[in-house]
Amino acid sequence: MLRGLYTASSGMIAQQKIVDVLSNNIANVNTTGYKKDTVTTMAFPDYMVTRNGGDNVPYNGNIGTMDYGVLVETFNTNFSEGDIEKTDGKLDFALDGSGFFTVSTPNGVRYTRDGSFTLNSNGYLVTKDGYYVLGQNGPIQLSNGDISVDESGNISVNGQTVDKLNIVDFANYNTLRKEGNNLFFTTGGQAVPATSKVKQGYLEGSNVNPVDEMVTMISAMRTYEANQKSVSAFDETLDKSVNEVGKV
Repeated sequence: MLRGLYTASSGMIAQQKIVDVLSNNIANVNTTGYKKDTVTTMAFPDYMVTRNGGDNVPYNGNIGTMDYGVLVETFNTNFSEGDIEKTDGKLDFALDGSGFFTVSTPNGVRYTRDGSFTLNSNGYLVTKDGYYVLGQNGPIQLSNGDISVDESGNISVNGQTVDKLNIVDFANYNTLRKEGNNLFFTTGGQAVPATSKVKQGYLEGSNVNPVDEMVTMISAMRTYEANQKSVSAFDETLDKSVNEVGKV
């Protein structure tokens, strides 16, 4: 009885975490360059159930395996590209292909697909949160004038090349982790030059499909409710065992 209670409750915990991830994905459906997260679950280790004596019992007493519920194994990020939309903004950039813009933050160099940049009061190219966008020569400072960027990331002001966007890629995306503010950091992966093309006046949308996320969320919530009913049933049975059977 208690095993069933633990199994059902573990299912509730797992489904709640799945719903949390799906909710975050839906909340960022309109976030530039956002990459959705997915959850991988796994069963607890199976245990062999044995029985001694009785009819139709195998000679070794083994009846079969029994699992003890489910748990969340990993959280994964889907790095597939979102739709590229035209904005005509001079400081809006999208990456056509794999790769990341590099930015300087108080915590070190970070990576992002969000190319909606602005200029700060000192003329530096920065993200929405004020982090410096990095070029080949460090933070990119631009003077007033006509700013243009070619497909290779070369930045020109009034026809004069001033720097080049530092765009990198990773052979193994499993080394990338989300930090917040649409930024990623690496746990040890080596950054290499990216082969993606820069598109000025465009932004990459999120790769979240709200319909798919809602369908998955409904399924997760129904599974949660089914486990919740099981927990309630086990709780009622335990109550009767303690308060009624015990009186006999």
